[in-house]
Amino acid sequence: MQPNFSEMDGLYQHIVIPVRGLPLGESAFRFEIGGEFFQAFENSQIKDADCSVKVSVIRHQTLLDVVCEIGGFVVVECDRCLEDLTMKVDIEPHLTVGFGTVDIDETGEVDDDVLVIDRSESELSLDQFVYDYICLSLPLVKVHPEGKCNPEMLRYISEAEVDAGAEDTDLSRPFEGLKDLLENKNN
Repeated sequence: MQPNFSEMDGLYQHIVIPVRGLPLGESAFRFEIGGEFFQAFENSQIKDADCSVKVSVIRHQTLLDVVCEIGGFVVVECDRCLEDLTMKVDIEPHLTVGFGTVDIDETGEVDDDVLVIDRSESELSLDQFVYDYICLSLPLVKVHPEGKCNPEMLRYISEAEVDAGAEDTDLSRPFEGLKDLLENKNN
């Protein structure tokens, strides 16, 4: 069974699995995503990408087990020099999809590990799921390895730090003025 997808420049823009008519057992799908995929999300930190998404769907009577193997590279902005930084992506997120209504446990919360879709749905979009897991796989601070940042930008940053330190040395001790006020009050 072929997945339903839209194609842009040879790369798939949407990761959609057809659930209506999906046979019991395992089915496999493969998608290639690039920068266009990430640009569809507002304020995406990912500027470009070349990732392969292999989706294995095991259909049971009342649920789907979805395992994605996501591998490739994404381009983000270096937090230090603001140049493009290519980062490797290699993750295997898992999602359980149930059919029917949402079951709420006794605490009144829905289980976060299960996505519930209506039985009438014919497709399952994995766009948000894949996007979120790729973004979560990236480190909090994204910087080039030592010595690989743009030297011109690093020189500018170090000059700005020296200038800021020379102009206002009191910033290193912000409570020094309060100490003087306290001493004057006591006298």
